[in-house]
Amino acid sequence: MSRKKGGMLKFLFKYKGFVVIMAAIIIGIPVLDSLMSFWLQKLFNMVEPGANLLFIYRTLVAGFLVWILKKILYYILALMRERVICNAKHDVKHNMFVSLMHQDTSNISQVASSGEYISIFTNDISLLEMRFYGAAISLVSDICSILILGSSFLILNPKLAAAVIVFGICTMIVPMLFSKKLNSTSLAYSNGISRFTQKIKEYVIAYPTIKNYSIEHTIEKKFDAVSMETEDAKFEAENQLVLANNTGSMLSWFMQFFAIGLGVLLVVHGEVLLGTVIAAKQFASDLADPLQNVIYDVNAIRSVKDVVKRLDRLSCVDTREERHENALPAPSPVDVSLKSEHGCDITFRDVSLRLGENVLIDHFSFRFESGKKYLMVGLNGAGKSSVFKTLKKWYGAFPGGIYIDQTNIGEIDNDSLSHIVSYMNENVSFFSGSVRDNITLFRDCESEFLDRAVSGAQVRLDLEREIKGDGTNISSGEQRRIEIARSLLSSVKVLIFDEVVSTLDIETAYEIEKLALGFQDKTVIFISHNFSGKLMHEYDEILVMEHGTLLAHGPYERLLRECEYFKKICEIKFGNI
Repeated sequence: MSRKKGGMLKFLFKYKGFVVIMAAIIIGIPVLDSLMSFWLQKLFNMVEPGANLLFIYRTLVAGFLVWILKKILYYILALMRERVICNAKHDVKHNMFVSLMHQDTSNISQVASSGEYISIFTNDISLLEMRFYGAAISLVSDICSILILGSSFLILNPKLAAAVIVFGICTMIVPMLFSKKLNSTSLAYSNGISRFTQKIKEYVIAYPTIKNYSIEHTIEKKFDAVSMETEDAKFEAENQLVLANNTGSMLSWFMQFFAIGLGVLLVVHGEVLLGTVIAAKQFASDLADPLQNVIYDVNAIRSVKDVVKRLDRLSCVDTREERHENALPAPSPVDVSLKSEHGCDITFRDVSLRLGENVLIDHFSFRFESGKKYLMVGLNGAGKSSVFKTLKKWYGAFPGGIYIDQTNIGEIDNDSLSHIVSYMNENVSFFSGSVRDNITLFRDCESEFLDRAVSGAQVRLDLEREIKGDGTNISSGEQRRIEIARSLLSSVKVLIFDEVVSTLDIETAYEIEKLALGFQDKTVIFISHNFSGKLMHEYDEILVMEHGTLLAHGPYERLLRECEYFKKICEIKFGNI
């Protein structure tokens, strides 16, 4: 894995305006706190019978103005802090999403089936906000306060200050003993949220099945179990954090008590005046908050250490270098020369594919010629889809070779390949938006090209009609036509239809298959169990697959004579031939 270098420095430079203002305020607040403590010393030392009341009142007003200024700075710092955290969260989400979008195509099935990213976007980043970014800013501020206030305290009275500071530092060590437990419980909570999110996704998708079999009560129990497991993990994580923080708070309060006790002792021995003790108590109080907060901050940051590592792994990956173990070498963009205006040749040369012990493709060789129409048939698991998923690089490296005209697909980058070959399967993805948006996929498009694609795909919907994100408010046939229009808009040369009519009624399935065969300027490959007998003669060749092997190929009439397996398929589908 290759991580991006200088991520934090890059972030600080990007938001340098916020950083400079925050740094000035972070330094300014403890300086004002120190002035307030010295002000208290001066005020109480001058209070005695016959003191100059005007001077005392001026001192009070000056202290009040300093206090007002400090509150204003706290407000500005809070606003800056929230803005920086929002920007930081956006950057992490952006980097993660870019990483997701640019996964190597050999990871496509893993990415599409995983709920991990959903959980991270909705939950882990919230943990990052609460326990990392805010804590990191607070930690810097608190350390700065400790240094400035501690130095000022030493100026006030070195003996008293040294004793209080040493005691305060000792109190910081005890709560840090909780850090290991904090990290493990927070990670368990994050993992619990991930499981909960995936289960919610699973149950929502399976809702029709749940209702069909009346298993609501069973699923409710399973939901309650995973929900309670998540909440128990959250309780344990919060319990550890509260325990650590309250231990620190108790020790921090005791530090102030220690400062008063030691100060009174020094007053009795005539070493300091009462005003110095009051100022020392104020310094101890001002130091208590940052010392206590340092404990909180360190515990919070440590509690999400593993979560931060996971986010870093997923958002800082250079996808050009981190590739699936079977991934093809990273290609350079090439200009694929398409010799024919009617599609292009796709040549498979002794292609094999094995996943574990399963042989998906066994020495497949065939040339799909420019502009011709092909039907591929065979049982489920015969390798039909796998052949064309290798063409689209879904599986990474494999024995043999695939060529578009004379160019090996390993030399073609994915962007170029997507403008040559369109692979459509039984699932059509939609986005919330209009029909137009779902055809153009939110890209700028000239009306002439859009109209041509809509007309070619025979889309019958109003282009401004709104579509739901799951596409359930339009028919299956229109879903297919929209996806075909997408391919036509990209001016691809090869159209692969993989079981696109399997869920359609007979009439609509026939219309889509007839539409596919009508593209004279495309190489068309139709994979289907639901092919139409009326259109069989319109295919230039039919390929019969069995157990990953190309069993036979040729025109319809010849296959009926020479391939018993194909004849059996047709007799099952059409009756006695």
